[in-house]
Amino acid sequence: MTAPAHPSPGPTRRGSATRPNSPGSSPADLTARSFNFDGKYGADYEALAHRLIPGYATLFPMIAALIDPDLPPGARVLVVGAGTGIELVTFSGTRPDLRLHGVDPSRQMLDIARRRLEDRGLADGVTLQLGYAADAPTDPPFDAATLINVLHFVPDDGSKAELLAEIARRLRPGGVFVLFDLHGDPGSEEHERYMPAWERYWAVRGMSPADADVFRERIQSGIHFAPPERVVALARKAGLVEAQRFYKSLLYGGWTFRREGGST
Repeated sequence: MTAPAHPSPGPTRRGSATRPNSPGSSPADLTARSFNFDGKYGADYEALAHRLIPGYATLFPMIAALIDPDLPPGARVLVVGAGTGIELVTFSGTRPDLRLHGVDPSRQMLDIARRRLEDRGLADGVTLQLGYAADAPTDPPFDAATLINVLHFVPDDGSKAELLAEIARRLRPGGVFVLFDLHGDPGSEEHERYMPAWERYWAVRGMSPADADVFRERIQSGIHFAPPERVVALARKAGLVEAQRFYKSLLYGGWTFRREGGST
């Protein structure tokens, strides 16, 4: 494991393509304040994710199994928004030969990831970098990349497209890309059906009404929904093609793509 290559300041957008501008009231700034991954929210994130994201407990083993045939021995995998390292631990435990590079703008989250990897004896072959997708190395290109529970934090003002493009630039032609996040079209019939259902799921999973009110406010100010077709179109424009949906539950969805230019 290496020391962070590109230190970054303060709580910011997880996995974002570029560093934020000066503080203000932009959508990105509102997200950073709503979801502070270098504060209490970051410390509590994993427990919250297990409770509130349908299928979270099996998500990473499922992705590892899904992309395994696309990863040659010693494959290089870029994990954007590496967070607390559960994804890195799962991939490394499943395929010790993989060379994993995790990048995240939260120092707190990366510290948790580092400890988790070391405690399980999985630190060899894993590098962690404090920064953004645009900070990750480009040469040699990666064989695969993942973006799990990140894109919904990024505004659709060109920033989502930029993030996907930065990831595509780091993939070899034909390399596999996995995307999983919240998506939807607020106001649409589908969104108005599944958003309340997801909120009821919080209660079923033990969230108090007071905590639900706080979380709902965070979502309203800090989550940037995009319809599934918009997500796929942005990926295609970035050079990530052959979209295959492998997961859907309430407002969560997952796809695999390939970097265009490779043979399949």
